[in-house]
Amino acid sequence: MKNTLYTYRIIFLFFIFFNIAENKAFVLDTSLTEQSSYSEENNIKNRLHKIDIKSPMQLTYNKTVQKYIDSYLSENKKLISKMLGISKYYFPIFEQALDKHGLPLELKYLPIVESSLNPLAKSNSGASGLWQFMYLTGKQYGLNVTSFIDERQDPYKSTESACIYLKKLHDIFGDWNLVLAAYNGGPGYIQQKIINSGEKDFWKLQHSLRQETRNYVPKFIAINYVMNYAKMYDIEIIHPKIYFQKTDTILLKQQINKKVLKATTCLNSETIDFLNPSYKSDIYPENSIIILPIEAAQDFKINEKNNYEFAKIVARKEFLIDEERVEYNVKKGDYLGKIAREFNVKIHQIKTWNNLRNTKLNINDKLVLFVPKGLYKEPIIAKEYVIQKGDTLWGIAQKLKGVSVKQLKLLNNLENDKLKPGTKIKIPKA
Repeated sequence: MKNTLYTYRIIFLFFIFFNIAENKAFVLDTSLTEQSSYSEENNIKNRLHKIDIKSPMQLTYNKTVQKYIDSYLSENKKLISKMLGISKYYFPIFEQALDKHGLPLELKYLPIVESSLNPLAKSNSGASGLWQFMYLTGKQYGLNVTSFIDERQDPYKSTESACIYLKKLHDIFGDWNLVLAAYNGGPGYIQQKIINSGEKDFWKLQHSLRQETRNYVPKFIAINYVMNYAKMYDIEIIHPKIYFQKTDTILLKQQINKKVLKATTCLNSETIDFLNPSYKSDIYPENSIIILPIEAAQDFKINEKNNYEFAKIVARKEFLIDEERVEYNVKKGDYLGKIAREFNVKIHQIKTWNNLRNTKLNINDKLVLFVPKGLYKEPIIAKEYVIQKGDTLWGIAQKLKGVSVKQLKLLNNLENDKLKPGTKIKIPKA
């Protein structure tokens, strides 16, 4: 009995000792994790301080800034990879303008917060471009918007306007954090908040601001940190598919279509669009300034006279680029809008090509169309088919190899998919 009690005591004491040791180990492990986390945050704070002391801006460290740094280093890490790549094209543009206006070069990171360096970015509120100018603000700072061009999307012009605007905001507030808040929320909004609260320090004013403006400055500071120390975190650089280190400009002396510009410069649409994001259509008006890779720009200037003559020939349809001439016989039920949709052209183009004064068409009228190459197919030789009960256009199309529902509707001038048993439709002959 004594031996049994002794054995139980040994087991009980061992159990207590094991639990105490385990709890101590857990506490020790938690403590080490907390120390490690604290140590890393302290390192970030010190690194950010090194950027801060070299800048006229107040790049303050706090828990909110840390939250956004963590976000950019984890779930938004791919965004930073893309920004590192595309910034090699945009940052020299920003830096040159900021230096010209005597503004902090750290403001080059602002378009990352605003648009992720996408000149075509548009917000739900209507802001557009790298610097996200609203229409009226853009107009106020010299950015024109027409049917052909939106200068808010022009990297050079919008950056110049942003510098003038930022300089004005600094004249009003004298504090860069308040300037950033005003850039996001509007100067009137920030001024009213300062009057209401009596606070002129952003961090004290922060709690009374709407959420987007409240977080705007911490995001900007976090982007500064991550872009400066990306290499330390082994963030890869995703290089853009299109990139040209050296570019030049040409001033167009007459209106030119993008097809002509492609043919005369031997460039593809993607390259031209990347370098000229402010143009809204494929037409570049007279006196437009076009950015091209330096070799292409120089070659265009050397052959300038021939290029403009070629553009006139193309405009007169004496020479076709990526399109073909089609003679179309007007059928029953045809109208200009329908024909334009079918051949992927504009109504006004059909009227111009055929010297039409109005939209009236007669059966068997012949129209000349210039359609995108490969779109036009020879008229289908058809036979009649009597609709049976249960027939659908989709079911009929499935039985006819290579025929779509859209083709059946066009062939029969059908406005909808409804079929009536006993009626006849045309289907392609085998």
